[in-house]
Amino acid sequence: MRGTDVSDWRCPVCDSPRSRLLWRVEGDATENGVDPHLFRPSADRYGETVGTVLRCLDCGHASLEQQPTDEVLAAAYGDAADPVSLDEEAGQLETARRGLERIESVVPVGTLVDIGCWTGSFVAAAAGRGWQASGVEPSTWAVERARERGLDVHVGDLSSSGVAPGTMRCVVMCDVIEHLLDVSGAIGSVAEMLEPGGALYLTTPDAGGRLARTMGQRWWSILPMHVQYFTRDSMRRLLERHGLRVARVASHPKVFTAAYYAQRLGGYSAGLARMTVRASERLHLDQKLIAPDFHDRMEVIAVKAG
Repeated sequence: MRGTDVSDWRCPVCDSPRSRLLWRVEGDATENGVDPHLFRPSADRYGETVGTVLRCLDCGHASLEQQPTDEVLAAAYGDAADPVSLDEEAGQLETARRGLERIESVVPVGTLVDIGCWTGSFVAAAAGRGWQASGVEPSTWAVERARERGLDVHVGDLSSSGVAPGTMRCVVMCDVIEHLLDVSGAIGSVAEMLEPGGALYLTTPDAGGRLARTMGQRWWSILPMHVQYFTRDSMRRLLERHGLRVARVASHPKVFTAAYYAQRLGGYSAGLARMTVRASERLHLDQKLIAPDFHDRMEVIAVKAG
């Protein structure tokens, strides 16, 4: 157990100083480096963090004990690029389509902004369903790819999105919140963007799930670019703190080709990855879209009071 006499860490969700050590890394919050190459969707440095991680004893949320600076992270995200993600466009669009179906069961089609939209797959899928959709993304490489598709996407982040208060029917944050230092400030900003009755759609790894607990620090969602580790309870607590009512919490499998999932095994064993890729090719399954549900990711829809 830790307290303010040992560390000045406070829980980003509930502000409690009470914590226990979850994963230890010696040194400060950049001892493993903040490398733009690692800040990409297909990164596979599983089990590596850029600092020691503590878990809150009151709400179960976990985060870095010592955080990198905003400037260091902003530079890494601005320089991030990932051509591999372009090969998985069909799966990204299908993942977005499934998410939009669930959003539309809660709120009608209207204005939508995707914060951290990468190359714009969610924006494209939303526009195709009648949404007035735009996106914000810090990676200049990803924004260039999105604009090549004719999408309304610009370089920026949550603080520089330019979204006027009360104008969004839906704010989307897919695999974003685990990268943010000030999660309370972020959700507060999102709540301001939403119109009354509007919805936040959010996905993130579920650090409280059975698989995450079983695998420990070898869990594939422990990555150098992740600074927050939410459980369903800590996520609910954060959202409700900012006046957002949780309408849905569910598992969130992502759609990729079988070859992509096989290649991700390289984070554990390059030989196993090669063998699995070859097997999928022999069976002509390598380009088949699949969405295995490991129940270690969460999808949340939260609604602002009308």
